[in-house]
Parts: sequence; C-alpha cells; structure tokens
Amino acid sequence: MKTLATYPVLRHLLDENRQFALVGRGTANHCPMALTALAAMGASAERLEEFFDYWRDHYSLPAETTPQQIGYADFASCLGQRPMFSGLQTCFLHRIAERGSSEVVREVLAAIPVAPATTAFHALIRLSYGLQSGHDAEIAAGLAALVVANFSIDIAMHDRLPAASVADGFKQIADHMGGKKFEGRMIAERMAAVTKDSRFVRSLPATPVTAQLLDELAGWAIAAYWQTGDFTILHMVTGVHAIRQLIPYLHPLRRQALYSDTWLALCVAYASVGAPALRPEQECLHSLKQANFQAQSWDSLFRQAILNNDDHAIKFTYTCSREYGLHANPLYQATAMRMLDIRTHPY
Repeated sequence: MKTLATYPVLRHLLDENRQFALVGRGTANHCPMALTALAAMGASAERLEEFFDYWRDHYSLPAETTPQQIGYADFASCLGQRPMFSGLQTCFLHRIAERGSSEVVREVLAAIPVAPATTAFHALIRLSYGLQSGHDAEIAAGLAALVVANFSIDIAMHDRLPAASVADGFKQIADHMGGKKFEGRMIAERMAAVTKDSRFVRSLPATPVTAQLLDELAGWAIAAYWQTGDFTILHMVTGVHAIRQLIPYLHPLRRQALYSDTWLALCVAYASVGAPALRPEQECLHSLKQANFQAQSWDSLFRQAILNNDDHAIKFTYTCSREYGLHANPLYQATAMRMLDIRTHPY
C-alpha cells in the first residue's frame, strides 16, 4: 500500500470522518475503509474527495456526543455501551498519542473479548484498515467499536470433537441445519438468533486442528461467496482478511483464542444464511478452468473499482487483491470481476 505521505488528502478525510457516527443510514460507517482501499488502489485526491462527499450526502449520520469523559483505565466498563463510542474513540486516541498504537491495540485486545462477529465483522475490519493506513483516529475507532458493540458468542466449545477440516466442519453444519432460515433485518440480528438455536449448538464442531486455519478459512470463504453471492458470506471473506492483520498484535495464547473465536463466528454467520450446500473449492476452480476463464489484471480491476461508489465493491476488490497476493487463487479475480459487473466467458 502507498504511504499516507503520498495521500495527505486521505489523512484529512479520515480526520473529517470523525464527524460521522459509528453507523450510517441502514449500514455501518464504511467511509473510512472505502477511502483507505481507494487510496491503496491508486485513486486520485479528487476521487477520494468525491467519494467522501458521496458518502456524507447519502449515508452519513452525525456523531453522537458521549455524556461523560472516559478514562483509559475504565475502557472495559464501556463494553456493550454503544452511546460511549465517540468518547471512547477520543480516550483511545489520547492513549495512542502517549504510548503508540501497537501497545494500545495489544492492551485493549488482551482485556476484552476479541469477538470477531462484532457489528457483523465490521469492528475488526475497521480496525484492520486503521492499522493498514496508520491513522491513529481510525485505529481508535476500530477499538472503540469493538468495545461498545461487543458481540461475544457464548457457546461452550469444550468436549466437542474438532472438525476434520474447515470444509468438513461447514458441511457438518449444513447437513444438520437442513437449510433453516433465521429472522432479522441485519446480519448481526440473524447471527444472534443462530446462537440461541439448539440444533445449531448441537451440530457445531470444535475448531479444526490445522496450522493454516486462516488460509483454509479464506479459501473456503471465497469459494462459498463465488457460489452464493450472499452478502453475509461476503463479510466472511473480508472478515478473515481483517483478522490476519491483527495476529501480530496478540500474545501467542491470545492468538489461539482468536482462532477459536473466528471459527465460531464464521460458523454462526454461515448458519445464519441457511448453511447452503456447497461444492468444494477445487470443483469451483475446475469449473473456471473448463470455461476458459480469462482474468483481468489487478491494475485493470483497480481502475474500475475506483470509479465505483459501492463501498462493498471497493473494499471487496482491494481485499481480493491482498488475499490473491498470499495465494494466487483465480476465484478472487473472478468474484471481483462479478462484483464490478465485468462481463467475460460464462462460468
């Protein structure tokens, strides 16, 4: 990613984003994440300003004022207290100025449940973008969101047999759930309903034993999104990528807890959309090959994503490029092309 020094306008717009609330009109505040992705893909200063204005006019809500000042020693008392977001962001920002962002991220993530599912994965996604951009206020915002909206899934995981693999674990859930649907307007509402479902609790396997859990989850998620186009599964793709960014900030024992929490959150998310039956990742890749899939270059995809006002298309294209850099899976290009409505061979 290009440095913020290359994009002074990005720093300015991320500062300006503090005037917006944690959530927008019917959505999370995706503005800072989309801006960071646009900058990383090479958007001009003018395009960043244009997107900021678009988001402000169509989706933003004014930031709420926290009723009292929050001391750093008391941040854990804000757990689950959404009206405290703005004040807690300020609290964390002051602490970052004193001690540096790395130390504050480590301290906060050690003191509260990391809870990947918080705000439908958006809290950790926002934090990861803050870390990628190096913008202190956005790092503080991601941490504050994780605290005030904390969605820790309380399902006992001991005495469960681990899934034989990531794919087998999700298939086990699909086989037991039988396509059951869950009510709720928002992703988090449906996920909360899943956690109370006795059939799901009985079917849930423990975390697969593998040294490449995040890689396997990423491969499964992109294949699942390729097959379903489901909005919740899209957030599983971007959520796994975000969690990768946090691993270096955690103590090794805390990392293991994050892996388990990530598995649990993704299983809940999958069940929340009916746990659809899926083909294995290798079958999806074979289908692309058989159809003579012709991938566009990432530079070409970036140019088209930059022109798009859909924040999910912007972030998804950027995420796919980053994951492709780790594992050159053509499903990342294929799904990004579909997201951007780029016509190619049928597949």
